[in-house]
Amino acid sequence: MGKKARLRPPKPCDSCGVEDDTQFRVRRSDKEDWRIVCKACQALVKSHEDYMYGGTWKRKKRN
Repeated sequence: MGKKARLRPPKPCDSCGVEDDTQFRVRRSDKEDWRIVCKACQALVKSHEDYMYGGTWKRKKRN
């Protein structure tokens, strides 16, 4: 029997407010706090020289 995924409430993007099933934890430099952003906003943050990726948040979490 396969495991079922847990469905969590959606998270809004810290930049634009869009809710999506997948969000990304990022920051532009080590002097800033981590933010949860959508794919479109992640593409904008990636252009910064000191961009840091901190993981992927998924609404459907495996057990």
